[in-house]
Amino acid sequence: MNERSSAFGKTLKSLRRERGLSQADLAGRLGSTQRHVSFLETGRARPSRYMIQRIERELALPVASSFVLYDTAGFASPYKCRAEDSPDVQEALDLIEMRLLANWPFPAFVLDKRWTILRSNSPGKLFLSGFIDEQNEPPNLFEVFLSPAFRAGILNWEEAAPIFAARLYREAAEDPGLAELLVKANESGLLDGLDEIDRENVPVFVPVEIAGPGGSRLRITSLIGQLASVQDAVIEGMTIEMMVPMDAASESCLLAAGKAAAAANAAE
Repeated sequence: MNERSSAFGKTLKSLRRERGLSQADLAGRLGSTQRHVSFLETGRARPSRYMIQRIERELALPVASSFVLYDTAGFASPYKCRAEDSPDVQEALDLIEMRLLANWPFPAFVLDKRWTILRSNSPGKLFLSGFIDEQNEPPNLFEVFLSPAFRAGILNWEEAAPIFAARLYREAAEDPGLAELLVKANESGLLDGLDEIDRENVPVFVPVEIAGPGGSRLRITSLIGQLASVQDAVIEGMTIEMMVPMDAASESCLLAAGKAAAAANAAE
């Protein structure tokens, strides 16, 4: 068993288990045998490029996982994994900013897989203006969510905390950087008491309620998405978060704030 076969086997085993499949289940999907899948996972057999393509399709793998399979098997991947500061990635970010963020009237952001804010529209910058230090760029949205300043502005923290916690736990399971943030959040007590919260009568949407200007109460949630045709592992790991007002009063307040900010910027 060589080092590459071992790395491929461990990756395949992990992907199979994540999907709750036995070796026999996966073999059935691949038109192979449980014995051959076992050999692949233990490094006793080396996969063909065709087999990787079958695994990729049957497990509906994201680009990043497919990239790892090809790489650990010793094949050139058909997918790219560009550096985040490469011209191609920056061009893609510019496209998202111009075509999506700039046309969304409410706060919107492009985040990398660690929730670092790579791009934001004008309402987004205004939304975070009181929660981030402009000298420490780029800011991290999870750190903003868990900061004392942001938490103090949340009027329904007990209802909103499980939403933030669920996202943080989910992302931290796949990224060591966010795992460190999760540890800090737990140590500081920000996530204390989540198990005691009654969730039996949870509504369809649980908006985050934020103290707005003049004593107003902003009720917002967010849409989180990705572009469907992405063929690059770095871009695939990025998400687009678009804030959505949950009632007419919140919408009017956010739109008014955005217009005022735009007017102030134009006057400078």
